[in-house]
Amino acid sequence: MEKEARIVVLVPAYNPDEKMIDFINQLDKDFEHIVVVNDGCDSSFDKIFDAVKEKATIIKHEVNKGKGRALKTGFGYIKDNLSDAYGVVTVDADGQHTPEDTKSCCAKFIETGCKPVFGCRDFLSDTKIPPRSRFGNRLTSHLLHHFCDIKLSDTQTGLRVLPVSSLQDMLEVKGERYEYEMNMIFALKNLGLGWSECPISVIYIDDNESSHFDPIKDSMRIYKVFLGYFAVALVAFILDIVLFTLFVPYIGNVLPAAGIFGAVALGTVAARCCSGVIKLISSRMINGKKVSGYGMRHSICWVVLMLLSAGIVGGIKAALPVINATVIKVIVDILLSIFVGRFR
Repeated sequence: MEKEARIVVLVPAYNPDEKMIDFINQLDKDFEHIVVVNDGCDSSFDKIFDAVKEKATIIKHEVNKGKGRALKTGFGYIKDNLSDAYGVVTVDADGQHTPEDTKSCCAKFIETGCKPVFGCRDFLSDTKIPPRSRFGNRLTSHLLHHFCDIKLSDTQTGLRVLPVSSLQDMLEVKGERYEYEMNMIFALKNLGLGWSECPISVIYIDDNESSHFDPIKDSMRIYKVFLGYFAVALVAFILDIVLFTLFVPYIGNVLPAAGIFGAVALGTVAARCCSGVIKLISSRMINGKKVSGYGMRHSICWVVLMLLSAGIVGGIKAALPVINATVIKVIVDILLSIFVGRFR
């Protein structure tokens, strides 16, 4: 990685130790601009920031405002003062990221045409990761994948590379603390930027005791967003079943020539389209006006699921007319959602 690459390093820091000094000294060999945000640290930490002030721009919050606000402060400074750069890489100050991994993620960023990059740890097989961190990250990844159609193996990584062109949008993302990093993921998806993953080392010093992450308060902030998506998905599913139950007999009476299979298939499509519109509108309300929609891959998957449901439910009902069509649909749709979700 050469300094001419014009990727700015952004380090949000709260009560850092000497590891940050060594980290920045190493980064200075490869990066022309390093921005450190002192997020309201106690004056006893001034010596840490003084030790790097010759190699980094130091921005100070008078009081602690949270990691999200520190990132926004850094993004705003870079947007206004270093607009000739074309990328910004965010790294943590607690020793969890290495200069080598930072450079690898930046190289990936350049290779992919300046698309966002997430430095991802291996939460499946690496035994160095504390159980609570492993469980929390895997749970979040599954929730994102199932409810939000977002596939990302490490949702809590602080090592991310973003194009400078996205910084204004990142400044408008809600959140002041750790939940901001989660909201960034939704914002990148809604902007249609996409991202790639770059494997990075797993480093947990003293079981991550230096982390300022509050497992209760910060987890509640992060998972709060999933409540909205879960509620939307549940309401859409119930509405789909209710409309199907109403549409099938109505279609059977209006179009008797369609037969059992035709009534069930048409009822499935009509109910799914109606519930899909409600789900899209509700998702837009949760995310805000910049939601770009479901995306091509998700839309194709949605259509495939609908057609499979129509065909399978209609076929079973035609073969076994004594079984209630609604019961068949509920079972089939749940199984299809689980099966197809594994391959999305």
